[in-house]
Amino acid sequence: MWNLNYDSVKEVVSALESEGLAMSKKFGQNFLIDHNARAMIAEKIGAKAGTTTWEIGPGMGSITALVLKEKASVKAFEIDNGFCRLLKDRAFGDEENFTLIQGDALKTIAKESEVPDIIYGNLPYNVGSVIIARLIESSILPERMVFTLQKEVVERICAHENSDDYSSFSTLCQLDYIPQLAFVIRKGCFYPEPQVESAVVVMEKRKESLVEENLRATFLEVNRLIFSQRRKTIKNNLKALNLKAIDSVLSQANLLGSERAETLSLNKIIDLARAVNSDKLSSL
Repeated sequence: MWNLNYDSVKEVVSALESEGLAMSKKFGQNFLIDHNARAMIAEKIGAKAGTTTWEIGPGMGSITALVLKEKASVKAFEIDNGFCRLLKDRAFGDEENFTLIQGDALKTIAKESEVPDIIYGNLPYNVGSVIIARLIESSILPERMVFTLQKEVVERICAHENSDDYSSFSTLCQLDYIPQLAFVIRKGCFYPEPQVESAVVVMEKRKESLVEENLRATFLEVNRLIFSQRRKTIKNNLKALNLKAIDSVLSQANLLGSERAETLSLNKIIDLARAVNSDKLSSL
């Protein structure tokens, strides 16, 4: 394992230049150059000897190095060809616990046959929520997920009903996980300094999902639909499903239909999904 000083902007830039690399705005690359912040993230990841982990977007490997130090295995998903070369040839090529998967994580993760114990990463601000949603919708559900994201995204993950941050993404994330905003990372801890504030979210898997497996697809459909046009009532949004008896479905869920999605608790949305599922089954 190489001994790059990740706290030194000079060394980070020098390593980049030596590989002919430039930070790509396209992939939202910002490097965490604060030792304490990295140590706190590693602590939240909680990897130990024998732990299997996936890292999405390792960049130059500053968190990777800390996880490998704990004798955990790391399968890293990196889209940037230059960083793949750096990770494989200079940083961790001799590490038996390190595996590199090159390509877009949104595509390459779908090809994996096993789910790790932990997934973590400093996710690009432009696609962070998309990656998390894809994992959950694809039932890739490790025991813990730890992500560095734009603070506003973390607030959306953790939001509850009657909040401006509450959305279908909030309920999706809370279906299988109990998320918590662990800590905020100041802008100066990154190079280059981002324009937005960052935070770390820890998502601990529930002992049981809040929906049974045979309801999952219907919940995902209903959850996405009722939030799709926030100014419309849930009844108006549900019309897109062409239900056999929409008023009966609403009554079964103890809803009037005049409510808006952001006022419904996760449990109430699950009740609605169950009612929709019953309507679908009765139409078969």
